[in-house]
Amino acid sequence: MLFVIFTEEGLAEARPEVLGEKAALWLNPGLKQQSDLSVFEHAGIDIHALPYETDAANEKEVMTALAFVEKNSNDKAIFVEYL
Repeated sequence: MLFVIFTEEGLAEARPEVLGEKAALWLNPGLKQQSDLSVFEHAGIDIHALPYETDAANEKEVMTALAFVEKNSNDKAIFVEYL
């Protein structure tokens, strides 16, 4: 299981499930750089940055990000933040 998260709000909302499931995270690059991810790191969560900033309100950008994650992950259970 993994989560594709674009915003700080989405990360906060997904936090309990990510930690409970030990799910990997794929984050917007800015979110990965600016967020305190220590709770996830201490829990052994794999954290990856998307290759480019994605606007969560833009469906085409979200689908492109999802395609990238699918190509670069073996996990089939993917949860995506949508606005």
